[in-house]
Amino acid sequence: MSGLESLRRRNTAQVARALLHHGACGRAEIARMTGLSATSLTKITAYMIRMRMIRELSVVTGGETGRPRVPVALDTSHYRFIGLHIGLRRTTGGLLDLAGDVVVEHAVTHRRPTRSGILAEARDLRAELQAAAGGADRVLGTGIVTGGRVDPARGVVVEHPLLGWRDVPLVTEVGPAGHPVLVDSSVRGLALAETYLGAARDTGSSVFLFIGNIVGAGLMIDGRLRNGRDAAAGTIDHLPLGADESGERCRCGRHDCLATLASDVAVLAKARSAGLVQPHASFESLVKKSRSGDPAAAGLLRTRAELAGVTAATLLDLLDPDLLVLGGGLLQTPEHLGALRSAAARRLTRPDAADRIVPTGLGEGSLVRGSASLVLHAFFTDPVGMLPAQPAGVASDGYGRARGSA
Repeated sequence: MSGLESLRRRNTAQVARALLHHGACGRAEIARMTGLSATSLTKITAYMIRMRMIRELSVVTGGETGRPRVPVALDTSHYRFIGLHIGLRRTTGGLLDLAGDVVVEHAVTHRRPTRSGILAEARDLRAELQAAAGGADRVLGTGIVTGGRVDPARGVVVEHPLLGWRDVPLVTEVGPAGHPVLVDSSVRGLALAETYLGAARDTGSSVFLFIGNIVGAGLMIDGRLRNGRDAAAGTIDHLPLGADESGERCRCGRHDCLATLASDVAVLAKARSAGLVQPHASFESLVKKSRSGDPAAAGLLRTRAELAGVTAATLLDLLDPDLLVLGGGLLQTPEHLGALRSAAARRLTRPDAADRIVPTGLGEGSLVRGSASLVLHAFFTDPVGMLPAQPAGVASDGYGRARGSA
């Protein structure tokens, strides 16, 4: 790739990210945010309009200069990102537009909870979503996430204890596709989504703490997602909480591991054992019983929140991020977030750091955003590298040919 082409690609990415983060802007505003000259910006926006990346909006009059201006915004009508989240009970898939909004979402409950059955459902769902997007030419990539330890470089689920998976080549099992397929852990996908679309979008460093059926942490350090040497960064299943609990023994032999004490699975098992819910009841039924006024159910969930607070304090002290974002089944009981922050403050070296603990900002469709954010991130890092040579009906030009040969 020539130096000029590399510069064009970086500049295009700058403009795309500015529009993602700030919404519709005039060209003069974009120039101020990116430092690009008016001449360069005119060429770049003309290319982006031709490639269906951005569109011009209605003329706006007034402003600082009093002259009419034509804002531009991301074109959300053409391209799509596919996201697939493979969970313990279901696979959730959907489509994101270029602005990160969910335009389609669909969940499939596992009919055959075997490896072959779950992967077949994922393949079928991806094909269904590609058709809903308008065909393969409209899909820029597929992101696939699941729990456990996932190696994104190899596209392999190294270990997912709850599904019983080990060394599953997820990319090849769900592929092939005529576009990039990226794989990672669900927690790291959600950490990316929070950075682009959620509570952490204006931060340089953040931690996403997920406590649900699985537990884990997604670490954004100075704007980069940390994977670790063995793709194990953020593995906190065996984080010792020092709690005096007589629950299930962890596979490591201890009783005080985070996953054994605070995951949805562990808390539900304790509720079943205590007779608070029926033997086959769901976690949601425990939450419902707590809210109906049952003190034992409420106490169990409050204790879980306090244990999550101890975990948050450890991560805040260790990494000192701008923000710690919470996600997972933990947020089904927002009434206990105060107890969580109080427990964190008691354990923190600097108690006021507990004020940095906030719930997820992803809202509905978080599983789709978390999975599709793998390809959304890749796109906004180098959009030219992921675009087709030209959209259907758009003539090729020198810029487009240069992209195709890179």
